[in-house]
Amino acid sequence: MNKTAIIIPSHLAAKRLPNKPLLKINNKAMITHVWERAKASNVSDIFVATANQEIIDEIKNNGGNAILTGKQHTTGSDRIYEAIEKLQLDHDIIINVQGDMPMINPETINLINNFMIANPNASAS
Repeated sequence: MNKTAIIIPSHLAAKRLPNKPLLKINNKAMITHVWERAKASNVSDIFVATANQEIIDEIKNNGGNAILTGKQHTTGSDRIYEAIEKLQLDHDIIINVQGDMPMINPETINLINNFMIANPNASAS
């Protein structure tokens, strides 16, 4: 059986729009919208990976799981890799949902997951 996790990388230090994950959309932080969309998918293991305690607090206050990562990362993929190691995940599939996608359709996440399950060699190098 395939185990899937979603990891949402997020940080406050964006140069173009600082503090973007905590900006409110309809009175709710953007990162919370993203987490809720991920939660509405069929994937049950969802984590936000961030270098910022404010984002961890936001996610945990809304019932989610978050992990503190280093500030040195230049890409979301680097942040995800650290989160996988710290969490000691043994999942077969990791889905990267960007923290600035508040309108992602949960069904799109399901389609990606189903594709990866049906095509286990699709991501093999």
